[in-house]
Amino acid sequence: MIFSKMVFRIICCCLLAFSSVAFGQADKYGVTDVTFGMLAWIKHLNNDADKYFVKEKGEALNQHLTDLKRNLTGYMKARKVLSDSLFRNNITPGKKDERNLEDLKARMGTIMGDMRGVTDFVNDELRAEGDKLNDDIYNILYGEQPRFLSNLEAFLAGVDVTKRDMTVEGSKSYSRLEECVNLIAVLQDKLDRKMKK
Repeated sequence: MIFSKMVFRIICCCLLAFSSVAFGQADKYGVTDVTFGMLAWIKHLNNDADKYFVKEKGEALNQHLTDLKRNLTGYMKARKVLSDSLFRNNITPGKKDERNLEDLKARMGTIMGDMRGVTDFVNDELRAEGDKLNDDIYNILYGEQPRFLSNLEAFLAGVDVTKRDMTVEGSKSYSRLEECVNLIAVLQDKLDRKMKK
């Protein structure tokens, strides 16, 4: 009896730990890092191009990918500039910066629109994956509970985020976003070759 309760508790703890990792590293600041999901989706777009590519719609898809790549790059640069500025000026946690927080939210809103544009040209499976990711991002940005896409955004909202946590998380998510941008370029090259056949 005691053994079975203990096993049940261990299984529950493992499932709870796995679910937070799978959803994207939810942490103590109310942050859910969606860059895991974005990278996974873009990898699937790249790997499964043969399953959804239609030559007649290739140019339109390429334009949406160009928009997504450009706006992801802009979002990455904006996060980096803000983060560098906070460290350079030694800004202490707890001070709100609504203007820059809203700017990052608006940039992500544009990225969501770009993602929706891409999902119009892919198969049902990739569309469902993209739509779910879009819904997750929307709920983080605009849901009732205060949630954030990064420690930087939590910091800008006045949450007492340590600079160490902001640096560690920021570096990893920046790398994932950079990989997303690079993979989109690879995908576009692949689609260009298909267009010329």
